[in-house]
Amino acid sequence: MASLQGGPVRLVLSMSYDEPGRAAPWIGPLLALGARAARYSRKSIGRQLVIALSVPKRDFAASLIGCGWVLASQAPTLTAPLDALRDMEPGQPLRAVNSRQVIAGVFSYLDERAHPPQAHFAGSSWRIDGIRALAPITELDQPERAPRPEPGSLEHMARLDQAWDDRLARPAADLAIVGTLAWLKEDFEAHLARQNDQLPSSRIGSLLMPKIGRVATWFTLVYSSASLADHLPIPGSVNAVILDGNGAIKYLSEIEAPVVICVLDRSVADETAAELVIQLRNTRSEPLSLNNDLGWPPPAGVEALAFTVAL
Repeated sequence: MASLQGGPVRLVLSMSYDEPGRAAPWIGPLLALGARAARYSRKSIGRQLVIALSVPKRDFAASLIGCGWVLASQAPTLTAPLDALRDMEPGQPLRAVNSRQVIAGVFSYLDERAHPPQAHFAGSSWRIDGIRALAPITELDQPERAPRPEPGSLEHMARLDQAWDDRLARPAADLAIVGTLAWLKEDFEAHLARQNDQLPSSRIGSLLMPKIGRVATWFTLVYSSASLADHLPIPGSVNAVILDGNGAIKYLSEIEAPVVICVLDRSVADETAAELVIQLRNTRSEPLSLNNDLGWPPPAGVEALAFTVAL
């Protein structure tokens, strides 16, 4: 991801798949911030990293930072589907990926007498040789099937395509974004790509895989800032929370994830959120240099600070 800052890779953003992408100097750095935070968090133990950035407008900031976090995620290590199924008991929730679908459902039984072997789960029988990746999951809200997304320009750039099906079967699912849902959903429909790339662009929603409505697999929890109080505490499996805007940042002191990134909007004449960040920094924090400790210089027009606090 280092090449996203000042290197040869330039990223373009478009509002739809068939619209030409436009380059902007802040796209790559915001994406890189998420990646830098992800890598820093893997070597930081016992302290919470807090990053606050002030942007001229919040458009796409939280989503781009989230994409960077996802692109820096580590691929899971899965056993072969047949071996995984042999270890399962009936009633075990699982997620499977074939060439067309992502399927989440409950395991019923394995039939190795069939040629080729078949497994019955999610209410159907499946040939094992057609399953690309399969993993047990800890919980299942409801059985679901969804089209298998294809990796696009950014997934190939970050080499996520090399373990794409494993990532779909067992995504890290350790990111949460809190903000105005209507605005976030609009951001998720936009597309990112490397400039002049011949590969299809990457839809932001396909990268973030938000858990909104019925989904077969997900990477990112999404909360409305207006109702976040009803969902606290954030699940312990979440390693990063992006607080998008004043309504979300007011919950800063109640977030215990290892990484919290606050996006402040300078177009809004309300300094309450900024005061909360400064108060936390001044009371019990250790300062951190974004440039030296994270290797992330803020782009033009963006003001930022970072510090750590005890978890």
